[in-house]
Amino acid sequence: MPLETVTVAEALKAEGYATAYFGKWHLGNAEVTPANQGYDHGFYRRGGGHFDVGDYLVPAQDVNPEDNLTEVITEHSLAFMEEYRDQPFFLMMSHYAVHIPLQARQELIEKYERKAVPGHGINNPVYAAMIKHVDESVGAVLEGLDGLGIADETVVLFYSDNGGLYERFDRSTGVIVTTNAPLRSEKGSLYEGGIRVPFIVRWPGAAAPGITSDALVTSIDLFPTFVELAGGRMPVGQAFDGTSLVPLLRGSAQAPGRAIFFHYPHYHHSVPAGAIRQGYFKLIEFFGDTRTELYNLRNDIGESLDLASVQPDTAAALRARLAAWRERMGAAMPVANPDFDETRRGAWGRRPDRR
Repeated sequence: MPLETVTVAEALKAEGYATAYFGKWHLGNAEVTPANQGYDHGFYRRGGGHFDVGDYLVPAQDVNPEDNLTEVITEHSLAFMEEYRDQPFFLMMSHYAVHIPLQARQELIEKYERKAVPGHGINNPVYAAMIKHVDESVGAVLEGLDGLGIADETVVLFYSDNGGLYERFDRSTGVIVTTNAPLRSEKGSLYEGGIRVPFIVRWPGAAAPGITSDALVTSIDLFPTFVELAGGRMPVGQAFDGTSLVPLLRGSAQAPGRAIFFHYPHYHHSVPAGAIRQGYFKLIEFFGDTRTELYNLRNDIGESLDLASVQPDTAAALRARLAAWRERMGAAMPVANPDFDETRRGAWGRRPDRR
């Protein structure tokens, strides 16, 4: 991410907010750090696993080598909240859990080893323990807000970046991690198991508790949402594709006709593809053989019935809108590689351009 890009942290700092970012970053080289993108406090991890993480954090942190990374992130977040309890603050906790390598506290692993195997037959105690680590972190933050007496004036948003992992992408371990049933497929796929994620908001006094919404939202909506919540202004001269979710959170209906788009032009857990969701219809276009699949998610959340040949007009209209969006975005498309070797698709190495 270019340093001249105005981040949500920089926009909120302009409104007097203290800012902090702890956890997963993945936004550039050594110059592109949270500190250089508007965060007063922060660190990120540059490698390693979930334990003995001090030397893998940037900047390095003096932490107990037995502490789990999730706990380290949580402890720093609680300390930040304590320090800035009397002024507006923006805190982003970007947990590495749940993510490979699968590691968790042994006592938690043993707890889930004692659990009965569910009906679908997938039981990964380490993965379950990692989820518990995150669950405990969220609980600690909510309890921390209560203890500081600021819960009623703090918006909390919980969000995931992708669906659950079924199996490591290179299939090298044979370990089955989880299932996203009734959703189809997993992380790295444009089926619902890859892109439908948790999105939970607690906003006392504004968003009614206990309600659900079928509105279409995506991560690009978060920047304008946070800026509106803070009473700020969006940066001038910078493109934004998201829409503030504040009206939805207050109970308004979503404007009709909104579509959200996905572009995944490479091999990983799946194959190069793009997708569009408009209303309850979702179209997936596979770039390798140009085929399309169409699903009505209201009736078929598991994406088992392809309607592309049954409703060709709907499929054609969505495909045209997806193509127009890619054109507007200047989205790069995959180019055929004459040396592609399907048998080495799962091979792992360092990209030549990565420093």
